[in-house]
Amino acid sequence: MSMAYLAKGVAQASDLVKRFNRLSHVVIPGVEKWNYTFEDDWSGDPAIFFWVIVNDEASKPQNLRQVRAAFMAQIIDLPGEWGLIPYFNFRSRSEQAKLKDEVYE
Repeated sequence: MSMAYLAKGVAQASDLVKRFNRLSHVVIPGVEKWNYTFEDDWSGDPAIFFWVIVNDEASKPQNLRQVRAAFMAQIIDLPGEWGLIPYFNFRSRSEQAKLKDEVYE
């Protein structure tokens, strides 16, 4: 009988939440707000989805790459350490104002 594998990020979600709470005060230029959800991805693998609102200047193509890299640098070794596949979704403040998607808030 095989035993199901449970990713550390799922089994110890409260530890991961504490880690993100410690990171919530970190200022990342261009990032206004971020949120995350634990879900399975399209293939059923355990994942964490990051929902990031950036200011309108940071959302410009010439700036977004740097903002994305700076944000992702704060999330150190997430797949290896926690067994979760990270997905990053970035949206500008004005786009969020139009769409009003709750997951970003």
